[in-house]
Amino acid sequence: MLLNTSGQISLLRVHDRGTAYGPPTDQIDVEVVIQFAGRPADAFGFQLRDDPAGPARQGMLDLLRDAFNLGWVAHIDYEIATGKHNGVIIRTWVTKPAGQVVGHPIGGGVLTPG
Repeated sequence: MLLNTSGQISLLRVHDRGTAYGPPTDQIDVEVVIQFAGRPADAFGFQLRDDPAGPARQGMLDLLRDAFNLGWVAHIDYEIATGKHNGVIIRTWVTKPAGQVVGHPIGGGVLTPG
């Protein structure tokens, strides 16, 4: 089943290929794992492999790392079996929380949403 969710990332994990994540009855074969704040029972991940999807997955990891480090909101589309807590990410994007500083204009000062 394809679903989506979003939130701030509380866990970003990258581990060796073949070590998987989760208990035997709810395991996902992935190398990157995230969890969202307030949802410690649920985990989502994807593979980092040297295959045609590799560049897109590296891009997803880069986006998730930025979201984790900067406190941005991460959004994911994922597949998960009914009754399971661990799902496989197929798409991700990030947004900045309302009111967050967005940059420095030429000549100084700070831009804020207005």
